[in-house]
Amino acid sequence: MGNGYYRFARILLTIGISGVLAGIGAAEKKPDRKKSQAVYQRGVRADQQNRRAEAITAYSEAIDLDPSNAAALRARGNDYLAAGQHDKAAADFQQAVKVQPGDAQSYAARGDFYAASKEYARAIQDYNTAISLKLERWEIYNGRGNAYLSLGQYANAIADFTQAIKLRLDAPEPYKGRGVARAATGQFREAIDDFDLAIGRKPDYEEAFVERGLAYAAIGDYQRSKSDLDAALKLRPADLRALRVRGAVRERLGDDVGAVADYSEAIQRDPKDPRLYLARGAVYARMKKYQESLVDRNKAVELDPRNPEAYVARGGSYHLLGEHEKGLLDRTMALTIDPNYALAWEARGNAYFLLGRYDEALSDLKRAAMLDPSNTETQQLLAEAQQKVEQIVQQSLAKEKAPETEVLVLPGAPTGARGQGPEAGAPPAAPKPAPAAAEVKPIAPKPGPAAAEVKRDAPKPAPKVQAQPAKVEPVKAAELHKAAESKQTPVTLETKRELPKPAAAKVEAQAKKAEPVKTAELRKPASPVPSQGEITAAMFHMQGRKLLLEGKFKEAIEQFDQAIKLQPAMAQAYNARGYAYFRLKQYTQAIADFSEAIKLNPKYANAYTNRSAARRASGDTAGADADGVKARDLGDK
Repeated sequence: MGNGYYRFARILLTIGISGVLAGIGAAEKKPDRKKSQAVYQRGVRADQQNRRAEAITAYSEAIDLDPSNAAALRARGNDYLAAGQHDKAAADFQQAVKVQPGDAQSYAARGDFYAASKEYARAIQDYNTAISLKLERWEIYNGRGNAYLSLGQYANAIADFTQAIKLRLDAPEPYKGRGVARAATGQFREAIDDFDLAIGRKPDYEEAFVERGLAYAAIGDYQRSKSDLDAALKLRPADLRALRVRGAVRERLGDDVGAVADYSEAIQRDPKDPRLYLARGAVYARMKKYQESLVDRNKAVELDPRNPEAYVARGGSYHLLGEHEKGLLDRTMALTIDPNYALAWEARGNAYFLLGRYDEALSDLKRAAMLDPSNTETQQLLAEAQQKVEQIVQQSLAKEKAPETEVLVLPGAPTGARGQGPEAGAPPAAPKPAPAAAEVKPIAPKPGPAAAEVKRDAPKPAPKVQAQPAKVEPVKAAELHKAAESKQTPVTLETKRELPKPAAAKVEAQAKKAEPVKTAELRKPASPVPSQGEITAAMFHMQGRKLLLEGKFKEAIEQFDQAIKLQPAMAQAYNARGYAYFRLKQYTQAIADFSEAIKLNPKYANAYTNRSAARRASGDTAGADADGVKARDLGDK
C-alpha cells in the first residue's frame, strides 16, 4: 500500500515538472519572422493562381510563425471576405491593426472591409487614419471617394477622385467614380467626359458604359444611351441593371416591343423583383394589353404586398377594364398602407372625378394637395373638382327656388297663348350646353429605382361624364437621374436607386423610384365630337401632351400654341411646349417657354428641371446648375 502510494506521487511530480518545463519552453519560443515571411509569400503565389484554400492555409501558417505578421493577417482577411466568411475576415483586419497600430496599410485594408460591408462612415475614418500616416496611394483616395459617394457627399467624393487621378493618371476607376458623382449633381456633360476617359483607359469597362448610358439619357440623347447599354450587355449579358435601364430607354425611343423584351428577359433572370413587373405592366397598358398589364401588376402586389405604388398601379388596370370598385379598393388599400402617400390620394381623387363623384374627389384631392402643396397639377384638378361641386350645389339651390312650371291658359286667349309665358307650341328653349369636361391629370409616380416607375391610370369614365384625352406629363430630363437604387422611384427610369442613389442612377429607378415613360392609360369613351364652344385650352393642352407621347413634337407645339392663345396664363402649356422644343433641339425657344412657365408659377419645380436640361444642352453650365439647385429646393427629387 505504502509503496504504491509513493510510486503514484512520483508519477504526478514527473508530469507536473514536464508541464512546467513545456510551458517555459513555449514562453521562450520566439517568432520566426524570416520563415513566416517566406510562408506568406507562398500564400501570395497561391492567391495569384486562384488557389484560395491553399493561400489561406499558408497565411495561417505564417501567422502561427509570427503572430505580428500584419501582411498575412490582411491577406487572409481578404480571402475570408471573398469566400463570404465575414466574421473571420473582420477578426483578421481588427487583429492586423492591433498588432501593428502604426501600419497605415492595415487601416486602409480595414477601411476597404468596412466599405464592402457598407459601413461607410467607419470606412472613411480608417481611410483618414491611413492618409494621416502618410500613405498616399490612389486606391485609398478612390476608396474614400466611393464611401463619400455612397453617403451622398458628392463634393467630397469629387475631390477624392480628383486626387486619386493626380496620383495615378492611367487608373480608370477614379474617372468612373468622379463621373457618377458629377452626374449626381446634374453635371451630365462633365460626367460623360469622365466616362469617356475611363473607357479610353479600359475599353471593356462595362460599368462605365452603363453610367455613360444613364448620363446620355439624362440629356435626352437616347440613341447614344441605348448604344452604350448595348455595349454593356455585350460585355456582360447578365447585367440586370443594364437590362432594366435599356428597357426604359427603349420606351423613350417609342420601342415598346423592345422594352417588353428587355423587361421580360430581366424577369426571367430575376423573377422576384416587383419593379420589373410594374415596368412591364405599364408598357402593356400603353399598348392596350390591359389583361397582360393586370397580370403583371397582380404579380407585383403578390411579391411586395406592402408597396402602395403597386396597388395604385393595379387600381389603374381595374379602372381600364371597367372594374371601378376594385380600382377604388386598391387605391384605398394604398392609403391604408401609407396614409401620407400623396400620390394615392391624388389617384383615388382622379378616379372619383372621372366617375362623376365630385364631392369624394374633392375630399381626396384636398388631402393630396395638403401633403404635396408644390404639385401644381393637383392644385389644378382640385380647383376643377371644387368648381364641379359648386355647380352642383348652385343647380340644386336653383331648382329649390324655381316657380311651378305648370302654365295656365287665360280665358279668351288665342290658341297657344300662355299668358306671359312663351308662345304655345313653340319648342322649348334649348338647354345650355354642359360645360366642357374638366381636364384630368393622369397619375404618375414620383421618382425611382429607372425602370420600375408605375404609370398612374385614369379610370374609365362613367356614362354621363364626358372624358377628355388623357393629360400626360412631359418627360422630365432630370427625372432620369437619382442613383441608387431604392424602391421608390423618382420620375425616373428605374425605381428609386436602391437608389442614397447617385443622380445618374435615377434612370433606373425609379428601376431607384428608376421607371417608364408616364402615359395616361385612360380608355377613350365613345362620345360625340365637341362643338366649337366646348373646345377649351385644357383640351388643346391635353391633346398636345398626347402628341408628345407619340413623338409628334411639331404637331404638339401647334396644340400648345392654341392652348396658350386661349389661356395665356397656363404655365403647364408653356412648360409642355418648352419640352417639345427641347426634343427638337430648339434650345432657345425651349428656354424661353420654361422661363415663362416659371414666371407664371415661381414654384414650378418641373419647369426649373427642364430649363436646367435645356441650358446645359445649350452650353450654359452655370445656369443649368443654378436651375438644378432650385428644382431640388422645390422638391423636384
